[in-house]
Formats: sequence, structure tokens, C-alpha cells
Amino acid sequence: MLCLITLMLFLAAYNLSGAELRDISALTFLGDMGLAPLLFTAHSYARIAVFGFLLVGAMALLYGVEIAKPREQVAALFALAGAVGVVFSGNFITLFLFWELLTFSTAVLIILKGTPQAVRRGYHFLLFHFFGGLCMLLGILQQYAATGSFDLVVPEAGLPFFVLAVGFKTAFLPFHVWIAWGYPAASFFASVVLVGLTTKIGVYAFARFVPSDTGIALMGASMAILGVTCALLQKDMRRLLSYLLIVQVGYMVAGIATGSSLGVDGGLLHLVNHMVYKGLLFMSAGVLIFTLGTENIQELSNIEKKEATSPIWKSMPLATMGAVVGACACIGLPLFNGYVSKYLLKGATYGISPVEGMLLVAGVGTVLAFCKLIYFGFIKGRAITKKKLPITMQLAIVTMIFLCLLFGVRPQLLANLLPYTSSLVVYSTKGILTALQFFAIGVMIFIMLGKILAKDLPVPVWLSVEYLLYAPLGRLVLAACRYASIMDRYIDHFYGQSGKAVHGMAQNIHRFDGVITEMQEKVGSSVYRIAKKMNQLNGAISELKNVFGSSTHKEAQVTHRLESSMADLHEALSNKDTIDFPTKYDSLPERVRQEMASDKEKKGPSLWQKLQWQPEEINIRNINFSSLIVVVIMGTFLFLLAYYVDFF
Repeated sequence: MLCLITLMLFLAAYNLSGAELRDISALTFLGDMGLAPLLFTAHSYARIAVFGFLLVGAMALLYGVEIAKPREQVAALFALAGAVGVVFSGNFITLFLFWELLTFSTAVLIILKGTPQAVRRGYHFLLFHFFGGLCMLLGILQQYAATGSFDLVVPEAGLPFFVLAVGFKTAFLPFHVWIAWGYPAASFFASVVLVGLTTKIGVYAFARFVPSDTGIALMGASMAILGVTCALLQKDMRRLLSYLLIVQVGYMVAGIATGSSLGVDGGLLHLVNHMVYKGLLFMSAGVLIFTLGTENIQELSNIEKKEATSPIWKSMPLATMGAVVGACACIGLPLFNGYVSKYLLKGATYGISPVEGMLLVAGVGTVLAFCKLIYFGFIKGRAITKKKLPITMQLAIVTMIFLCLLFGVRPQLLANLLPYTSSLVVYSTKGILTALQFFAIGVMIFIMLGKILAKDLPVPVWLSVEYLLYAPLGRLVLAACRYASIMDRYIDHFYGQSGKAVHGMAQNIHRFDGVITEMQEKVGSSVYRIAKKMNQLNGAISELKNVFGSSTHKEAQVTHRLESSMADLHEALSNKDTIDFPTKYDSLPERVRQEMASDKEKKGPSLWQKLQWQPEEINIRNINFSSLIVVVIMGTFLFLLAYYVDFF
């Protein structure tokens, strides 16, 4: 860890030297796939921001070397990597990836404390920043749809989404509650890391690609007023410092939103100075938590004077010195770094009404809040020291005190890092007197209201954003969920009853289908048997047809031969008048021949002529009914005789 801290300090000094930084492309193969590769570039705004992240990040890690858990240190390194990656991003894809890396790693830093409150607040922290990341993604998609490019420039489309994304990270009202939730709930080491990263990335992103606007400047002034009002009502040191952090971020937003070179330089310079002195203040509060186990101002100031107790400023002078130096820097007193950047911001907002007046009121309120913190927490507070500070914690606090004074006395050291190289000749009689005047007004008001501020003042309802906005919104969401649950229950009941009805109907249909199937099987078997019988009958008929056909064929052949013989006989008889049978006539008896001869002489047909067959004279008219009956009977007899003889 010490090697990493040394490397970070070296890189911060290298960046401070003004060395040229070149662009770097990573994962270039994504370009061949039609995607935007990771691109890192040294933008003019990046140099001063990355200097602050590396410097304060190294001091935060040094502060926690001996007291932080290893997993907290790993999460802190990821958070620093995310912040540096956002600062050097060359396109929106790279910006979004490191933006989300910072979101998840800072949420893990809060959750790693392990207490139920830390887990719950870490979840709320993650939820807020998750919505911010979602808005960022929607803005990037709209920008790409409009331009076809992921270049990190002032967006032409999706600007409202970009403003919302930056607003969540920068704690725009009413999204500022995550600061008061997350910072005090985390471990005091994690608080030191968080104070230098989360809101500062939002400020850098706002300066980088969100256009200036008077409305946003008014938002910054409103953040300052609300933050200082809430800070005066707090009794826990880190919660008070968290609200004062919102005040200082409001200064940065208001200055950058003016769009002037003085405002941008003042906002980015105040970003670095704020990381230094606010980190120092959280380190001092962490010392009280580490050694005393409490950070409650009232508990510290109400401890009775006993021999074993001593004022905190005596028992812990280093923590007291860190708190005083950090308070002077935050107030903007001369010779401290906060004076330099606030001088530029006052010049940028000069004449812009009502932003200028609101920031002046917030400046007086900041003095009043720090008077409460220093007087009741360190001067009047008494406690018994339980632990001795590790050397690394002491070294980190001493270094941060030195940096607050160094950048206040020699602001020109940071002049080369400013994008517009504004003049840092800020020590003038008027500037010094104005700063001292505001400090004196704040101290006088504290003297008058000290007894009131010492009491446990309840936060008014009209100041509670949780009560005015998030509690009603939560109740609305819970009511919607309740009604949705009731509706879901009714829908489930409807589906259950419908399912039962459909199931019963299906069972009835199934039974009816079974009856039909059984009937079909019975009818099918009956039809099959009938078909089988019909097939057998058809076979018998076919066989009978074959038998009758064969017999008929034979009878037809006999009939054909008979007809052929009769035709031949008829043809022969038609060529002769009589038939001469000499041989036969000679063989006849005498009586017969005589009779034939006598008959021949007689007129009319002779016996021979009577015996002679003349078929042409046979027709339907000379066939009587008796002959027909005889012929039919004989024919039927012959047919049956021929059929059965052939069949058997």
C-alpha cells in the first residue's frame, strides 16, 4: 500500500510539472466489431482534476493504512481508478464504464462497515446513483442516435438525461440526501475517501460536457443555502460536514454554470482545494471516532469536568489543529487554499442576481456552522483518550494541513493546471478585508446564538426533504404495491377458480371422449366383422360367378358349334332340291319303296319330302306353346345337368 501511495504521489507531481500527456486507445478490436473502443485523452480540464484525485486519494489511503480493513482499501483503490478513468475518458462509452465503476465501488465502501444502518444507507446510496447511471446511459444512446458518434462533447441530444445524471452525482436538490445518508454511515476511513471522489466527479462532468445555464447556477446557490441551514441543526460531526460539503459543491456548480473562464477555473480549482480541506476535516472527525468512540458534539461538550478528562484541544492537539485549519480554508480566510478559489468564484458570480447574494449568505452561514463545530466539539468538548493515533494517521493529517497552507500561500503552483490560466494574484486589500468581514459577521452571530445552537434543535419539517418528498413518495409507492398485491391476490383467485372449472370441464370431456372412444371401438369391431363377412360373401359370389361363367362358356361353345352345323346344313340343303340316298333307298323294304313311289305319284308331298328337314321354314309362327315349353324344360335340364356335372 505504501508503494501504491508513493506511485500516486509521483504521478500527481508529474502531472503538476506540466508534462505532455498523449491519447491512449484500449481494446481497439472493438472498433472492428462496430463498437467504440476505450479511449483516454488528456483534456484541458482533466489535468487539475486528476491531480486532486491522485493527491487526496494517496493521503486518504495513507490515513487508513493501519486502521482500514484490507477489503476497504481494495474498494478505495477501485473507486480511485473509476474517478481517474472518468477524468481521462475520451468518449462516452469509456466515461460510462468508469462512471459505474466509481458508483459500485463507493457503495461497497459504505456497505463494508457491516452495521445494519451502513448496509441500508449503502443500498440507498447505490439506488440513487443507479438511477443517475441509467439517465447517463439514456443520454448516451440518444446522443449516438442523433450523431452516430460516441465522442465526448457537449451533447446535441439527450441533454435532460445528462443533466439528471450529473445532478444525481453532484447532489442537486432534491437528490442531495444520499450525502447525509452515506457519508456518516460509512467507516471514518471510507468517509475520507468518499468526500474526495463522488461529488467531485459530478462537478468535473458538469464542467466537461453540460452547457452553462443560469438555472443551474441558481441550483448551485440553492444547494449552498439549504446545506448551511441543515448543517446548523446537526449534532454529529460528519453529518454536519456532509451538509457543508453540499454548500461548497453549490459554490462550484454556480461558478461553472456562469460559463465564464473565471468561473470554470474557479470551480475546478475549488474542486481540488475542497478535496484537500474537506478531507482534512473528515480526518479530524475520524480521529475523535477512533480515540473516543463518538462524534456527537453534545456528548462531548456535556461531559462533566473530572480529573480523568481533559479538553479535546489539549488531549488531541493534532486533530484540533486539523479541524481549525480545515475550517479556516472552508470559510475562505486568507493564507488558506479555500480563499484563492472562492475569490475566483466570487468574481465569476459578481452581479448575477440572486446567485451572488445567496452565496454571500451561505458564506456567513458556513462561518456560523464551523464556529459551532470547533467550539462545542474541540474547545468545549472533553473526553478520555482511549487509543493512541497510528503514525500514518498523524502523517496524513500533517500533510493535509501543510497542503492547505501551501496552496493558500503559493496558489501559483496550480496555475499551470487551470484550463484558462486565470490569474491567481488574489491577495488584495479589498479581497482580504471582505473575507475577514464575513468571518467577523459569522463569529458575532455565533456569539449571539451560541446558547441556541448548543441545544438539540429538531429539524423543521419544511427543511426535511425526506418528509416533504421521499416519505410521501414512499407511501405512494407502498400504497401502489399494496393495491397491486390485492389485485394480484384477486387475479390469483380468479385464475385458481378458472383453473378448477377448466379442469372439471377437461375431466368431463375426457370421460365423454372415453365413451366415444369405447363406442368407436365397438362399432369398429362390428364393422370389421361385417366387412369380414362381406368379404367372405364377396368371395363366394366371385367363386359362383366363376363357376357360372365357365358353364355358360361351355354351353355357348356347344351352342356355337350347333349353330355352325345347322348353318352348314342349311347351306347344303339350299343348293339341292332333294337329297339322293341311293344306297339307303335300295336298302329300304319293298313295301316302303312302293309306298314312296305311290306317294310320289300322288300330288302333295311325298313321305321323303315329309322326312326332309327344311330349317328355313321354321320360325316363331310355326312353333306352338307346347313346343316352347318342352324346349325350355329340356334346356334347363341340360344346363343344370352340365353345371352340376362340371361342378362336382
